[in-house]
Parts: sequence; structure tokens; C-alpha cells
Amino acid sequence: MLFGRSTMRVLITMGLADRSVEHHIKPITAIKNVDKIIIVRDRTGPILDKVVYITPPEWSVKFPILKTIFKFALLLYAAVRYNPDIVHGFLLFPYGLMSYLAGRITGKNVGVSLIAGPVELYTPFGGSPIGKYPYNKPLPKISGLSNIMLYIIRNMEYITTTGSFTRNFLVENKVRKDKIFIMPHVVDDRFKPYNKEKIYDVIYVGRLAKVKHVEILIKAVDIVRRSLPDIRVAIVGDGPEMGDLQLLSKEVGLNKNICFIGYKSNVWDWYNYAKISVVCSEREGFPYSVVEALSCGVPVITTNCGDVTDIVRNGLNGIIVTDYTNYEILANEIINLLNDEEKLKNYSNNASKIKNELTQDLVSSMWESIFSKFDDVKK
Repeated sequence: MLFGRSTMRVLITMGLADRSVEHHIKPITAIKNVDKIIIVRDRTGPILDKVVYITPPEWSVKFPILKTIFKFALLLYAAVRYNPDIVHGFLLFPYGLMSYLAGRITGKNVGVSLIAGPVELYTPFGGSPIGKYPYNKPLPKISGLSNIMLYIIRNMEYITTTGSFTRNFLVENKVRKDKIFIMPHVVDDRFKPYNKEKIYDVIYVGRLAKVKHVEILIKAVDIVRRSLPDIRVAIVGDGPEMGDLQLLSKEVGLNKNICFIGYKSNVWDWYNYAKISVVCSEREGFPYSVVEALSCGVPVITTNCGDVTDIVRNGLNGIIVTDYTNYEILANEIINLLNDEEKLKNYSNNASKIKNELTQDLVSSMWESIFSKFDDVKK
């Protein structure tokens, strides 16, 4: 029995997309002792069992500072009205910070999920400069305002990370190891191998932002086509870099090789159209695109960008490239894998086994284990 009573309530604040909300929250809804999950976010989200959404006025969402003030006020309101056992934020700023303040004001236990990795501590008030905190290089010592966020992390009741890279970073910065829990992402049963024609050799799925370095993929494909002139690449997603990436593709003459698909909700189908999935980021937490691709039986070539290396096993279900800027190495890895049908088949078979490791039941039990640690405190 959790918290000395039969049921419990969890108050959550986040700014994630609907698909991420569903993936993160579903395992918590499956915990029998949880009877209500209150989520404060910009707008209502997916209809989920036990979930209630609280949102700021629609007009305020257009003004970031005002929106944040409204959400913090709503978080305090919800902490009083619903009397939750835990206040939890997804991402340290601003949601973990708001959860910490609301929890301390109302006397609740507080937790945070670091889903972008160590960079969340280096950018205490938002923003994340490109090229300053790549995860394939030693990170600088925490200093200045970042010490405020580190203090908050150290004083939370628990922290979840998406892998061992972030956990080890926190331990090195004197966050108690027994407070840190690795909470991998899970995806639903729609992400699985389908019997579809592999019409693309390579696929990228994700936001088209600078930190993702999709231009590295384009430059790599420019090299690959010298050996494989008919290579076909699908770029599935949208974002601020779309125009520049399309221009680069046109400039190097890849219009017939690279297809910009745009945003698609049925991304499981698109993975199944491809032989290989590629991630070129300088840093990630645990990108959904990796576990989604592996779940569909699509091996992943990824840069060494953080917690993702917990599930991409080099030489087993994918390949890890150490330098995210080296498109020549990426090109060689793509060529070698596409030219070795037996290896590609073995990687694909191993990739699909990830579904047996990352199940919703497993993540639900991990959340329940975290919540149960506060039972003696509440009794």
C-alpha cells in the first residue's frame, strides 16, 4: 500500500508533444494505486485513463513569460486542490524548477525527469548553444547560475534519467546515487516490424533543428551516392531547419536521392519502409526515434550523443559513430552496412528484440518502486 493509504495522486507539469505525453504517462496510469494524475500543460492532451488536464488561458500561450507564470499559479492551485502525494516535472527548466517551488511551498514530495541529459543543468534559464555541450566530449565544470539547478537537483526526493550517461554525470556532481533512477522510454505496440517493401535505404525521423545536425546526414549521402548512386533517403519531420536543409540537398544535387516527407503521425509505417535509421545529434537524452526504429526492426546508426548508447549496441543492433561532425565516417558506415546483407539482417533481427526489454509493464513497475520509497514518510 503506497503512502500508507490505498490510492495516491500525482501532479505533473510538462511541455511535451502529445505523442511524448502518451508515452511518458501511460506507464504511470497502469499503476493500480494511482487513482488520479493531474497534468498542467499548455493545452489538453491525449485522452488517458485517470488523467485530468489543467491549462492556462489559450491567449496566454502566445506569451512565454506570461504562460509560465500562469502555469506556476495553476500548479500551486492544483497542489492545494488535489492534495497530490508527488509534484513532478518533465525537463528541469522550467517544469522541474516550478515543481520544486510548488512542492516546497505546499509540503509535497518532488521529482524531476531529465529527458534531455546533462545540458539541462548548464542552461538554467532556457536555451542550449549549439556546439557548446556535445555529449561526445568531456563536459565543463558546473558554475555560475547552473549551481542553482544543481542545488535543486540535489534536494529533490528523486530524479529520473533516460540512461546511464546522465546518471553517471549526476553522480560525478555529487547527486546521491540512491536518488537517481534510470527510466527508459517505451513505445506502443504500433511500433513493430511490418511486411512492407523497403523503398528507402536510410530514414531520419525527428525534429529538424540545429542540434540534430541533419546536414551531416545530407553530406554523408553525397559521399554514399558515389558508391551507391541509387541510394534513397527519407527525412520525416519538420522544424526550423527545413528550408536550409532542402537548399543544401538541392545544392549538392541530391533531389532525386533525398525525400523531405514532412511531419507524419504514422511514423511506424515509415520506419518499416527503411533499412537503416540514422541519428546525427550532438546531444540527446533518449530520443524516441531510436527505440521506435529498433522496435520496428530497423538498425540504428547513431552518434555518441548520450543515453542512447544504452540501447544501441555497437555491432549488434546498430553502430555508434564517435564524432557527430565527421560525415565521412558516417558515410562509410552506411555504405558498409547496406553492402552487407547478412549483417543488415542480423542487426535487424537483434533490433526488434528491444521490445522485450523496454515494456510498459517494466516502466510501470519502476515508477511504482520510486513512489513506494515515500511510504514510510507518509505513514
